[in-house]
Amino acid sequence: MNRILLFAFWLFISFTASAFPLSLKGVDTTRTAILIHDLKWGIDIVKENIDRPLIPASVTKTVTTASLLSLADGSERFSTHVVAEGDIKDGTLDGNLIVRTCGDPTIESCYFEDAGGFAGGITNRLRELGIIRITGDVIIDESGFPDATTPTGWMAEDIVWPYGARLRGANFRDNRFRLRLPSKETSPKVPGLKFSFTNGKRRGIKIDRKDGSETILVSGNIRRGFSDSFSTPYPSKVMRAEILDNLKDAGITVDGLKTSTAKTSHPIYIHLSPTFAEIMRSLMFRSDNLMAEGMLRAISPGGTRSDAINEEMAVWAMAGIGGNGLKIVDGSGLSRDNRLTARFLSDINRHMLQEDFGTEFTSLFPRAGYDGTMKNFLADTPLEGRVAMKTGSMKGVQSYSGYLFDEDGKPSHVIVFIANGFTCSRAALKSAFQRLLLNIFDVNSQEN
Repeated sequence: MNRILLFAFWLFISFTASAFPLSLKGVDTTRTAILIHDLKWGIDIVKENIDRPLIPASVTKTVTTASLLSLADGSERFSTHVVAEGDIKDGTLDGNLIVRTCGDPTIESCYFEDAGGFAGGITNRLRELGIIRITGDVIIDESGFPDATTPTGWMAEDIVWPYGARLRGANFRDNRFRLRLPSKETSPKVPGLKFSFTNGKRRGIKIDRKDGSETILVSGNIRRGFSDSFSTPYPSKVMRAEILDNLKDAGITVDGLKTSTAKTSHPIYIHLSPTFAEIMRSLMFRSDNLMAEGMLRAISPGGTRSDAINEEMAVWAMAGIGGNGLKIVDGSGLSRDNRLTARFLSDINRHMLQEDFGTEFTSLFPRAGYDGTMKNFLADTPLEGRVAMKTGSMKGVQSYSGYLFDEDGKPSHVIVFIANGFTCSRAALKSAFQRLLLNIFDVNSQEN
């Protein structure tokens, strides 16, 4: 048995036979799972509670992206079609302009340069066709996107904030807006927004909005210059308003009359999203919930959320990957009803190292010390840049899932960590996990 094998065997024995690897007060050792798998030797060098279903938070996004890559090409895109329904004659569309949405979460997103120009593209195409009047209306058709409900397990207090924005058939400008008070100015313009002000003498301010409601609930004393970002109740209204403003600025009038639906349909404009690969990389680096939900629904185009999840689970069942107690209810991990195991996540990460996927999947993970949610993790340590993981966090939950890469840039280990119910500070928990990785892999790197 050579030196490296002896070292790997020693690690395997020491970590599987010893006490819990994290010696930190406030960690629930029955609800903290750690799995570190050595890909070269095919052994788990650390494994604790690896079959216990736990709340995974945003590492759920790794399952979503892996599932989509297993079923679709990374070069695919969402396509939103705009059609004119009615007769076109003498510069007039005697009918409606209809935007047929498909759940694209990126239209006019601030995170993609190529996702802009939606309203302008429609307007320019109408002008090319010589259309200067529409007798009907601009209609945002979301009928091709069933089940735009909020996933179960999303907390009521999350709904009002941008990270809790619901995915709909029509999504626009990241389904968020900036509100200024007391002027009630919004950017972009949000039609139909209402306000309820209470407890005006109470110090401080609290903003809320109920799921599905267009009423912003403002409690407390409004301070001068208040400004913050919130989720958009109905993005289709924002989309329609921007199209109408763009048409008006271009001299195209919209009468808004009721017209017959039995009309000829004319293709006007097709808006293509960034590629699925680009969307997945962006959402993984920034942990974007809206885009993760969009990627989940792309697994089953035109189907419900349940249809997409069933397809997702079927992918892993066919690969022989599963376990007891697993439950997935969304694509982002924002739901507290999700339950995953460290073994399930590790098996998926290992499966995605097959040649079929090349480096496409591993490139989606932020690098320690460099990218996104991992920018401060393991920074200025020997593992900076060598560990790449998706993070997840919510109250009482901290999770990681990803890889360690060797000096040649190839994955050498799979790493999964899920902590539920900890009472120590999040910073202390992260520090303890970093120390664990450094204790294992800094020594390991010297031996290799």
